[in-house]
Amino acid sequence: MRILFLIVSLLFFQPSLAAPEVKEGDYFGAKVVDVLPDWFKTTFMDFSEDLEEATDENKHVMIYFHQNGCPYCAKLVEDNFSDEAIIAKLQKDFDVIETNMWGDRDLVDWTGKEFSEKEFSAFMKVQFTPTILFLNSKGKIVLRLNGYQSIDKMHATLDYISKKTYFNQSYASYINSLKKDKSGTLNAHPIFESGPHMLSRSERFPAHNYLAVFFEEPNCPECDVFHQTLMQLDQTKDLFKSMQVVQLNALSDEKLITPS
Repeated sequence: MRILFLIVSLLFFQPSLAAPEVKEGDYFGAKVVDVLPDWFKTTFMDFSEDLEEATDENKHVMIYFHQNGCPYCAKLVEDNFSDEAIIAKLQKDFDVIETNMWGDRDLVDWTGKEFSEKEFSAFMKVQFTPTILFLNSKGKIVLRLNGYQSIDKMHATLDYISKKTYFNQSYASYINSLKKDKSGTLNAHPIFESGPHMLSRSERFPAHNYLAVFFEEPNCPECDVFHQTLMQLDQTKDLFKSMQVVQLNALSDEKLITPS
C-alpha cells in the first residue's frame, strides 16, 4: 500500500504573521539526479499546441514539475522513468513535458496565458516536487499527483488515465480497489504524539505550537523508505521538535475533529 500524502499544517493561535521570502530549500539524506530522460517530448513550451498534438494522437498530456537537486525527483527518474514497462506506457499513451519549478523559461499554458516556469508553478500551486499533472483533450486536469509514486502505483495510475477510468471512478476509489491487504501497523516514531489528539486551532481552543499531520497507510513501501531515511535525520527531528506531530491512518474510519 502507498502513502497518500504528508501535510505539514502550520496553524497558529496568533492572528497573523509576516510571510517569509520564498526561496529554494536544501536537501538532506538522498541522492540527486538532474538529468532527464531523452524520450521526454521536445516542446516550444506552448502547452496549447502540445495539447492539440496529443489529442490528435489520442494521448494525454503529462506535465512533470521538478527542481534541481530534488532527491525524490531523482528516485522518480532513476526508478520509474527507467522502468521499461513504464516507458512503454508513457510513450504509447502520453506526451510527457517537464518544467522546472524554479525555472525562467517562458511558456504558454493551455488557456493561452503566458508565464515563466516559476510563475506557472506558483499559479498551479506547486509547493513541492515531484508534482505531476495529467490533462485530457479539453485541457482539464484529470489528476494531480503530489510526491513520489512507487513503480506499481505509477503503472496503476497510467492505466487509470489512459483507459479514461476517471469518467466513472475517482482516483482514490480506483487505487483503493487494487489494495489487497489493508491490515497492519504504521511506522512508529517517538515524535508522534499518542492519542486522543486535540487538533483544534480555534479561538476557544488556541494552540501554541505548529501542527504537523502525517497521513500514512499500513504495508506502504514509500512510508517505509520515508521513515528509514528522512525521518532518521537529525535535521528532520530538529524541525519537528517544537511541533505537535500527529500520525493518522489514511484507511481508518476513526472520527476526528479537524482544525478550524
